[in-house]
Amino acid sequence: MKTVVDWNDIYASVRKELGDHRAGWADQLALVLEDVKHSVERHPGVFGDELPDVQQIKQKLGGLRVYTRECNQNILDELDTRVDEIEKTCEKCGNAAGIQSIQGYLTTLCCWCYNEYLEYRFDDAEAKWPRDLELDIADRFPDLVSADTASLKPSIGAGWLVLLGQFLQATEHVVRKAFKEPVVVQITDVKMSREGSIHIDFSKFDHCLDQLLRRIDLDSKRTCAKCGHRGDIVRKQDKANVLCAHCEDRGEWDPFNA
Repeated sequence: MKTVVDWNDIYASVRKELGDHRAGWADQLALVLEDVKHSVERHPGVFGDELPDVQQIKQKLGGLRVYTRECNQNILDELDTRVDEIEKTCEKCGNAAGIQSIQGYLTTLCCWCYNEYLEYRFDDAEAKWPRDLELDIADRFPDLVSADTASLKPSIGAGWLVLLGQFLQATEHVVRKAFKEPVVVQITDVKMSREGSIHIDFSKFDHCLDQLLRRIDLDSKRTCAKCGHRGDIVRKQDKANVLCAHCEDRGEWDPFNA
């Protein structure tokens, strides 16, 4: 496979591989490769006397991948460290960021670029993403409510529905696959707590769900209740205000009337 980096024009090479839509990562990686080039030129005894053969540069599963062949170990170690740092930033603009999941597609975006992507990907995004804004637990997960529950819709922001769906699917699996006595779970209410997390009430509960409940509690506390961006939460004195910087900047939002 032919090398993808022209060491006489590093920036253009990296931009070509990652694309303009990942300029935040391309700008940083180009500087890293410039540093590698200078290290080889100035310290061949440490970094070898040949520039690394870079075979591929890509985004995969929300992470930055730089594949090399027959590379000096010190260069590999330096690349791994620097790439790890880049992965903590927005691939589009370079802001601090974490991996986001948008309908199963993993990408690393800050809350601003994440919401810009939603608007681009889904017309009228707030109304159409996620797809099940009208999630009815009694309809979708009948094994998790009492037999006489006709309808149970969660009172939470749209940004938390993906987390809730994951919790309900995992709980349904536990209920149906119990190895000992049948596990009986009956959910009566799902709402936002005053501590800014998803709170679930039960009329019948089993402690096999303890770990799942701890997970959804922690995950919801770092996920924007309005748009679903993870990791960039603006918390004020009111802990129930679980919004990313983008949604906080857009104005008032009543978490208990989402």
